[in-house]
Amino acid sequence: MIAPLGYRLRKGSKLLYRQPAFLICTDPTLSIQSLLQNYLWRWDIEVNFRDQKSLLGVGEAQVRNPNSVQSQPATAIAAYGLLLLAAAQCDLKALKQPKWRSDPQLKRLSTTALINLLRHELWNDSIRPKRFTHFRSETSSDHNPQKPQPELASAVFYAST
Repeated sequence: MIAPLGYRLRKGSKLLYRQPAFLICTDPTLSIQSLLQNYLWRWDIEVNFRDQKSLLGVGEAQVRNPNSVQSQPATAIAAYGLLLLAAAQCDLKALKQPKWRSDPQLKRLSTTALINLLRHELWNDSIRPKRFTHFRSETSSDHNPQKPQPELASAVFYAST
């Protein structure tokens, strides 16, 4: 049994407690520290399963070929693993977070935030094309400046996020 921590709804209010947590273990010789550490590791695994199913759609692909039915979940999970590996190698402090979310102890970004960062990296050149590559040394007064035209596919992907 894990005792609940006290919390307050607002400053100066009554101290409240949640219900205690019960962890069941079949090994009576296991120490409390290792039991809690294993539980926390398992919780990360469950969060990964939820992200794979809800955000990445593992197992919901619309394929009919038997080879594709078997390889699609493995491919999606491998891509998810590569996304997490790339996030682990990034400097999280270098990634710009909203001011309301500036957490000094941020250890991991959410999967949704990682997917949005990946979209930004992939579509950045299409959405914001380099506008200064067509400069000339002298300009003529009879030409209007050319407006940038993003590609339709990139604009649709950007609007859907």
